[in-house]
Amino acid sequence: MQDKHRQVITGWQLFCLTLNGVVATGVFSLARDVAEVAGAGALVAIPLTGVVMLVKLVGIHLLANRFPEQTLNEYSYQLLGPVLAKVYLLIYGLLSLAVAISIPRAHFPLVTAWALGLTPKIAFMAPLAIVCWNVVKRGVVVTARVVEMFNYGGLALMLLLMVPVIPVDLDFVRPVFEQGPASIMRGIVPALFAFSGFDVYLIVFPYVRSKRKFWIGAAAVGMATLFYTVTTFLIIGNLGLEFTLLSTWPLQSYLNRFSLAVFERADVVFLIAWIFQVINATIVVMFVAVSCLQGTFPRVRPSFIHYLLLALSLAGVAYPIYSVLEAQIMGTYSLVAIAFLGGTPWLLWLLALLRGKRGGESDAQKDAA
Repeated sequence: MQDKHRQVITGWQLFCLTLNGVVATGVFSLARDVAEVAGAGALVAIPLTGVVMLVKLVGIHLLANRFPEQTLNEYSYQLLGPVLAKVYLLIYGLLSLAVAISIPRAHFPLVTAWALGLTPKIAFMAPLAIVCWNVVKRGVVVTARVVEMFNYGGLALMLLLMVPVIPVDLDFVRPVFEQGPASIMRGIVPALFAFSGFDVYLIVFPYVRSKRKFWIGAAAVGMATLFYTVTTFLIIGNLGLEFTLLSTWPLQSYLNRFSLAVFERADVVFLIAWIFQVINATIVVMFVAVSCLQGTFPRVRPSFIHYLLLALSLAGVAYPIYSVLEAQIMGTYSLVAIAFLGGTPWLLWLLALLRGKRGGESDAQKDAA
């Protein structure tokens, strides 16, 4: 990551980073995970999760906007002191690293089940992790440009998925409130993990050349919410609630019925093409992880942090773990994420407000000027 805070990221790149940090492997099982709790009410629970994420974005924006020329690594020390700041950044970095590891791990069973059944796990995930790490270690500019470049393909796939090629049976989606408001509210919890990842907004804020940063971030969260809601609507509307709950990956079951003239097997084509979106999302959360770890250990050489991140990423993607246990870990992460990543920006902003702390130019910025 660059030391001098030159504003080198465009508003469009901020949109790409925020959107691509969110949309990844969660879409493949999101309809089933939320419908298990909320039934057809998943069509309400998912938009409500988007609202929760917008509230989280407000807290992130208020905090970052109070220190517009400083990074989280700098003002967290001003607000919390050296010890608590290190603990905060370390937890933040480790949570982001956990997501960076879980994204390719979640995609691998899909690839093996639908396309590459004999491919060893390490042969698929290790190159993916190395590619993402190689982008991240080159700094914020390269990271933003690569994510922007890959975004066009991912955005095209998202828009394609929202096309109702297969007729929707409205009888499958009408009983939205059948299981009651309480079930809909509980359905927010399994949806949280699918929405995690846009915290990169907080990390790259000082580098963005735009005065409409909040609205850019809100548009990205809105786009992710729309995508998840529409695809869930199409999945339940085509498969029915019962078949959706029985499917391991309901999106792939839906795509198996999805056919266009140019796609003989839309499910396999989409699954392989979506790897670029998986790379994008992994790059984003890995960038957050390395940024926070550098803030935790400011006296350690950045190259050491980068290689440590690579070693942890490779160990994480290669470590054998049962899918059931992995799902439990991700469920726990969702709860931790909403409590920590969603709550701490609000707490830090309130602390800055009460203590009258406001960001100014750092020495690095003055030198850059």
